[in-house]
Amino acid sequence: MFTFRLFLFFCVALKLEQISKSFAEKHYEDLAGKPFFPGLVEYVSSGPVVAMVWQGKGVVLTGRKIIGATKPADSAPGTIRGDFGIDVGR
Repeated sequence: MFTFRLFLFFCVALKLEQISKSFAEKHYEDLAGKPFFPGLVEYVSSGPVVAMVWQGKGVVLTGRKIIGATKPADSAPGTIRGDFGIDVGR
């Protein structure tokens, strides 16, 4: 017997936007006490970002798998961070 999963994910919105520092601070407010917070806010507001809204069952978990572990060195090959990440800070 064969079983398979069919993953259907849809990008329902996509927008190129310049993030303000105040928006970045609110978006990452759960990290406000971390030492890297000021640098994160500075970096994410330093240029345009592509904001996306994805829809589908299990899309958050699958998205995290595609992105990879926070530390690029711990990320599996084939993930975004595993293939392109160099440093945690960038």
